[in-house]
Amino acid sequence: MIIQKRAFALLILLSFPVSAGATGIHQCEARDKSDWLTKDQLTERLEASGWSVRFMKEDGGCWEVYGTNPDGQRVEGYFHPVTGDPELIAQRGRILFRAGVGD
Repeated sequence: MIIQKRAFALLILLSFPVSAGATGIHQCEARDKSDWLTKDQLTERLEASGWSVRFMKEDGGCWEVYGTNPDGQRVEGYFHPVTGDPELIAQRGRILFRAGVGD
């Protein structure tokens, strides 16, 4: 009986689609990787705007940045991979900014 429950639970978990590495919080438009800003280029742009970058990775076709915004808040930001424009800024699951909303 216990084995059947575990097998059923495993079957349920495997039935959900999993995206390799993407959190699903935000998706950027698909762009050719050769057009992307490098980590260093985006870091320079952000730091020139008052950001402090702790960590950066690719996620959902965006650059996902963990750091401190110009207001001193520790945030997670998704930036357009080609323009470097902010797409979404969140803090502990709360959306602080989303491009196209209230601009």
